[in-house]
Amino acid sequence: MFRNNDCTVMYWDKDGNIYGASVSKGREPGKIAVLQTAFADSKIPVFPDRLRDIYNRLAPGESHTIIMASRYEGAICMELNLPNLAYAEMQKALSFELPRHIPVPLEEVVWSYRTIGLVQEQGVPPSHVRIRVIAVSRKSWDSAVAGIVDSGIKADAATHPLMVFNSLPDNPEFILEDPGEMLKLFPGMPADVSIERPQLSEKFVGLEGFLNYTPAQKTGMLICLLIGETILNGTLTPDNIRISPLPDVVRPQRFRLVRYSAAALLAFVLLLGMVLLARNWWDARTRYGKIITEKQRVAVKINEFKQERLKNKKIDELIKKIDDTNPGNAEIFQCLLVLSQKLPTSMWISMFSTRDDEMDLTICTMKDKDAQTDLSVLNTIPMFSNFSIRSTRRDSDGTLTIFAHIVYQSKFKRQKVGDRTTGDKTGG
Repeated sequence: MFRNNDCTVMYWDKDGNIYGASVSKGREPGKIAVLQTAFADSKIPVFPDRLRDIYNRLAPGESHTIIMASRYEGAICMELNLPNLAYAEMQKALSFELPRHIPVPLEEVVWSYRTIGLVQEQGVPPSHVRIRVIAVSRKSWDSAVAGIVDSGIKADAATHPLMVFNSLPDNPEFILEDPGEMLKLFPGMPADVSIERPQLSEKFVGLEGFLNYTPAQKTGMLICLLIGETILNGTLTPDNIRISPLPDVVRPQRFRLVRYSAAALLAFVLLLGMVLLARNWWDARTRYGKIITEKQRVAVKINEFKQERLKNKKIDELIKKIDDTNPGNAEIFQCLLVLSQKLPTSMWISMFSTRDDEMDLTICTMKDKDAQTDLSVLNTIPMFSNFSIRSTRRDSDGTLTIFAHIVYQSKFKRQKVGDRTTGDKTGG
């Protein structure tokens, strides 16, 4: 995500002597600034402690790419010409090819490779590439990784110096011990480069005391500077030169503040999202409740309209029945008038039929609990000599239909009964 402009390299030779250098892209174009150099303290007997001492003195920042390099015991380096394959296919091809070149079983070594470039040799197909392979004894590799873990320092990659060279010398082990030969491997150096000449100061800033180093210190420092320059120039990356991935416990944790800020921001966004979802859920639930309440209210209104329509329909049928009745029987209208006056407002007459002094009618109501009490008052009407309920029926819409029978007295009979009553009072 971020390109590092700083690099810290620590290298130890076969004798366990550790050298370190922190380098950075200088302000001057084409020059690299040496920020800090360090050599192992011989008074510290344990390797992890010496490694940690070098690391603390170099004091790399979070932006530094940290490379560990070593001349692993029993390391084998070779170059092969192979077809240009994808990474996974190249791994398989090397798994078949390496047993022919390594005198030990492949399971006993840790190996890696990097592509040098296209092969420009006569007789070699142009589709072939030059592959440099480094194989290290698994025992030696595990020992080095254990030392790094015990030191408690972090590193991006562990490599062998030969993985950084642009071209593999004929006698690489000799070059790794000769500072004059090492100096020739730096890009842009003339063929007659020498330690005593100031060519190195033209490439690096901050190496004023380099000539005072011992030959071993010069060689170790040049290896650190060569690896650092290669990383800073972008020629190679830690993944290109590593022998094998380091354990996660050794990998550096960079930009922790940025990550923590991002994590806090993500947590805050998630919290806001949860609050928004909860608010939307609550609003939706409230709106749903209002919709349910309004739906119930509308259903009640619709039911009232249906009942009113049903009542009006039955009243219309009653009126039509009255219209179809023989107009000669005028007392029917008087009976119906009395009934309509005496019936409660919750009841209405839907149909009726008459014969002589009798009348059959249907009375509808929605309040059936009080129906018997409300209808009992009809027995007290002087016009009716008898009022009885024959049956009842519950309709699908909830209406209670009551089938009633009425015997009413004609006007003559009522007058005769009235005269008799008056005579009895006078005689008495």
